[in-house]
Formats: sequence, structure tokens, C-alpha cells
Amino acid sequence: MNPEKRPEVGVIGLGSMGMGVARTLLAKGFVTHAFDIRQHALDVIAAAGGVTHATPAALGRKADVVIVLVVNAEQTESVLFGPDGVVATLKPGSVVVASATVAPEYAASVGERLVAQGLHMVDAPVSGGAARAAKGELSIMGSGTDTAFAKAQTVLDAIAVKVYRLGDAVGTGSKAR
Repeated sequence: MNPEKRPEVGVIGLGSMGMGVARTLLAKGFVTHAFDIRQHALDVIAAAGGVTHATPAALGRKADVVIVLVVNAEQTESVLFGPDGVVATLKPGSVVVASATVAPEYAASVGERLVAQGLHMVDAPVSGGAARAAKGELSIMGSGTDTAFAKAQTVLDAIAVKVYRLGDAVGTGSKAR
């Protein structure tokens, strides 16, 4: 990621929270890539100026920071590490901001696997609901290394009014849920 320019952001999962996050990022001038299994959701983002992708892997080729706003660990596993998962195509040094509801142990495991691939992770449960997501007013209870936060900071600042740093240990954010 070039520190002199804004990161290109990927949003995986365009449900009630992800749609608001993607639209907020677009409104704040971020190049925003999106993936969802629902074509209608992709059409909404495309109409708003976003770049849509047929798979998480295709999105990963373009994004520096990827926000995963799916429902649970099973969906997280699929979009990150599945056959068309984003991890295989992310550039080394990219950041995954994982915001699905998962067990802290699973979040820690994902963090370890990402580090082994040369990637960073912010374990970042979000609070605020769809209305606040659409306004860029989420609260994030996040954990991760200083490097991960530094690389994702402009993105986190765009989507949240408050980011609570809960330490370096990935999984701590999920414990705070």
C-alpha cells in the first residue's frame, strides 16, 4: 500500500452494515470495491460509483484494505480462505478488517493464518446498526498490531466515530462484543 495515497478498500458482505459502510466509503472519496452473493446489492454499489467483483478473489487483486462484514465464522472462512477466497490474491502487507460475529479463538486463528500469508488483521467488531453504518458513525472495538491499525486507520476513521483499541492480540476485539 502506498502511504502517500488513500488505500483502495474492499467490502465483502453488503448486508445492512456492509452496504452502509461501502456507501460511506464511496461518499468520502475512497475507491471502493465490493463483493456480495446478491446481484442486487452489487448493482446498488455499482450505481453509487463502486467497483463490483464476481468473487472475493477478484476483489483481493485490487484492494489494500478489505473489510469483511459477513454474518459468522462459516461465511468468514469461505470469503477469506475458500476456493475463491480473498486471501490468495491480496498483496503482501494488505490488511483484513474482520467484523463478523465470531468466537475470539476463531478470530485469533484467522489472525495467525493471515500473518503466515504476509497479511495483517484488525479484529474489529462493529456497533451502531445499519443507520449509523450509513452515516459513517459506527463504533469499533478493535484489536491488532500497530502496523495493522496504521495501514487501516484512514478507512476506520471514515466509517467510525470511535475506534476503541483493545490491544495487539487479535481476538480481543471479539471478546469485547
